[in-house]
Amino acid sequence: MRQLWIHIGTPKTGSTALQRYSWQRNKYLNSKGVSFLVRRTRASYNDMGIALRGHNVEDAAKIGEEIKARIAGSDADKLVISSEMLTGGDPGILRDAIAMEETFETKIIAYFRRQDRYFEGNYKQKMKTGKVAPGFDNYLAKFGTNAGQYGRIIKLWENAFPEADFVFRRFEPARFPKGDVIRDFLGLLGLDIDADDKLPSEETANPTPDIDMLDLMQIVVRMPELDARRVFRTMPVADLPRFKGRAMSNAQARNLLSQFEAENEALRQRFFPHDDVLFDSSDLHGPEPAIATPSFTDDQRLMIEELLKSIVVNVGKKAR
Repeated sequence: MRQLWIHIGTPKTGSTALQRYSWQRNKYLNSKGVSFLVRRTRASYNDMGIALRGHNVEDAAKIGEEIKARIAGSDADKLVISSEMLTGGDPGILRDAIAMEETFETKIIAYFRRQDRYFEGNYKQKMKTGKVAPGFDNYLAKFGTNAGQYGRIIKLWENAFPEADFVFRRFEPARFPKGDVIRDFLGLLGLDIDADDKLPSEETANPTPDIDMLDLMQIVVRMPELDARRVFRTMPVADLPRFKGRAMSNAQARNLLSQFEAENEALRQRFFPHDDVLFDSSDLHGPEPAIATPSFTDDQRLMIEELLKSIVVNVGKKAR
């Protein structure tokens, strides 16, 4: 029986790096009987995640037909569907969309960050396209903390795929071979990429630029002539100064974690009964971190915004 691995993220746990590796090393993986199912020219099924989140059965069914065709056309022993966006959707829709006569040994795999780190990563991701203004409290006010209920996520997937094994991985690089999530995931598939000399790229996947650049994205969002997501994607982010500092104080992080104390303990008992805690939080009892704060004044933001507006107007006139 072949294995079907459904990798559901979660967000900001190395999914992009894993998908990029699977694309770059596609021939190697195929030679080892592993196939990351490709969506068009990508190894990510984010559009399926969007369909699941929107309860769009019709779109999910169309994408599911492609998945089934790729499965049927592959002779790999281990098949992988990957998207960090699958986490927040309705897994029952996915199950119906990819139902086949062939039966699989199904494994649902998810990497989970300690909740404060997850929220911090998501906060930075949302700022990239101006969906939230700098300031961690702005993120919490807009998006809340429901996404940190990992037990709820697991229950949804187990209800949809009751025959599947749920593989809970803690996104703590110290636990990974050489601190690398790619090595960890592929090791679960039985591969040793170091022994096979098929190492991942050293390039950082999906880097986050400095808080000042993220602050400026708020200006871009307010300009209807511009597509903030497209603007961000065309920037040479890898060459720009990186995000420094943390999003919250140690006290705020501890307070966030206290909301999930009982649920995390239940998950520890189920998945890691020999460990004392689910997530190590000893760092939250050390020195206070520097909080990333934009350096622009309101007057500077106003001047930059007016300059960008003028550029857009003049570029439009030149185009005509």
